[in-house]
Amino acid sequence: MTYALIRQLSGDESLLQQRAAIVGYAERNGVPLESEMIEFERAERPLKERRSFQDFLHSLHEGDQLVVERIEVLGATMEEVIVVINCMLSHGVTLRIVSPELVVDKETGLARILPLIVRLDETRQKRERDHRVGRPKGRRSASKFDVHLPRIMEGLKADKSVSAIARELNVSRSSLKDYIESRRLKEILDDSWLERAKRNHRIAEEAEPAELACTLRHNTPTKHH
Repeated sequence: MTYALIRQLSGDESLLQQRAAIVGYAERNGVPLESEMIEFERAERPLKERRSFQDFLHSLHEGDQLVVERIEVLGATMEEVIVVINCMLSHGVTLRIVSPELVVDKETGLARILPLIVRLDETRQKRERDHRVGRPKGRRSASKFDVHLPRIMEGLKADKSVSAIARELNVSRSSLKDYIESRRLKEILDDSWLERAKRNHRIAEEAEPAELACTLRHNTPTKHH
């Protein structure tokens, strides 16, 4: 089953715009949209309080596909998004992102979309800072290191030093160090970080009813309108 997930993010990102973008993507890529879930929770509501989304996530089965217009639809923070996607991938659910066009499944894993995820957190932090000082500003630009992110993550996972990775990429060690720290890449690779994130958002293998559990039910799929 292929689902479109649509969520109201802000006044200038309407549900109709998201739907139009998803339909266009489906037509271009030959993706059969079979059902949709529309979430009306306010954009700032934390993951653990999004009851309709929790129920929807529980209804997904291995082999299902979820199409979203942008990654922010899944969650407001890097932690929320990683926890949701990790849960989906661990149960064989494929994620399709319209903007930019990406397909994320068990084979690709999280590495392919880490630039989007870390940029989401940077944008949120900057928005919060700007809100405190009363000076709304534009979105922070992408880093020149984003294209090297898979190799950087592979190096860190292999316990290579920042200096060694910088030499391999022929880049400045100090700039690379700043990039790794600002995006919390070492933290992301730490399994204990994901476990903490799960606890923070009340996601676990077993959970009480009405909590978001990383356990996808094996019953008859539920239609969402």
